[in-house]
Amino acid sequence: MAQVKIGENLQVLDGASILELESTSRALVLTRVNQAQMSAMTPLHGALVYNTDAECIFVFDGTAWKSLCGAGMAVTTSSMAPIANQVGDVWIDTAQNNVSIWDGSDFVLINRNPKSGNGSPSTITVNDPLAGDIYVDKNSGDLFTYDGTNWIIQGNAVQALNGITETSTNTIELGGALTRPTSLQSNSINTLAIEGLQMSNNPADLVVVMDASTQVLRQMDKSFLLQREETLVVANNGQNQFATPLAITDTKKIDVYRNGIKINFTAIGSNTIALDPGIICFQDDEIRIVQFF
Repeated sequence: MAQVKIGENLQVLDGASILELESTSRALVLTRVNQAQMSAMTPLHGALVYNTDAECIFVFDGTAWKSLCGAGMAVTTSSMAPIANQVGDVWIDTAQNNVSIWDGSDFVLINRNPKSGNGSPSTITVNDPLAGDIYVDKNSGDLFTYDGTNWIIQGNAVQALNGITETSTNTIELGGALTRPTSLQSNSINTLAIEGLQMSNNPADLVVVMDASTQVLRQMDKSFLLQREETLVVANNGQNQFATPLAITDTKKIDVYRNGIKINFTAIGSNTIALDPGIICFQDDEIRIVQFF
């Protein structure tokens, strides 16, 4: 039934007290231990110590030591990981710009992706990469992904060639020099069209043509689009059949003139025309046959 009071007002002791300390100039000093010393103890449930590493009072709950500093989770902003942590405590790593949470055993990085650092990823900038991790070089803006073995640069590793250009903002655009023979295949369904072409009134402009055998596009002067062969024959008296310069494929591409006057005719063979029956040639008439192709 004994009661003990130490300090001032010794004559005043509450009936429910087993020990009272009262002073305005002296303090109660709990057992002072560091983290390792505290962890090595397994005292009675409710034991109290002052942890000199954590600078906090801890209570033993029968299984583990619990910090009495603050309520709920603790948030530490430092380049070094805090010690004597409680489940849910948050550490903001000012050296790596990472945020971690204490799971009871270790700090778990909660902003694992994307990682970032100054320069390309390495064992210095990232010491625990996992497959699928993303890293951003804060100096260049380059993006890297980790395949489980190596960091693979993205974007800049793609070369825009053969008519494709990559801009300074990593945008792929149509345009640029062709670096190899290039073929675009189309059919009756998947056709190719260029819309919005302007009309040209310049007679010096060239036209685009396709090689009949290779289908390679070329440019050509418009004067070559309509070519012609011409034959001048001095007719005999009564002659009405004449040979054409080329094989006849279309009579609309043949003009016949007698002494400078255009006349009608009929094709009677692959290279022969006959003047209309009402047209009579006299000796030394000039028959000019113009054939377009």
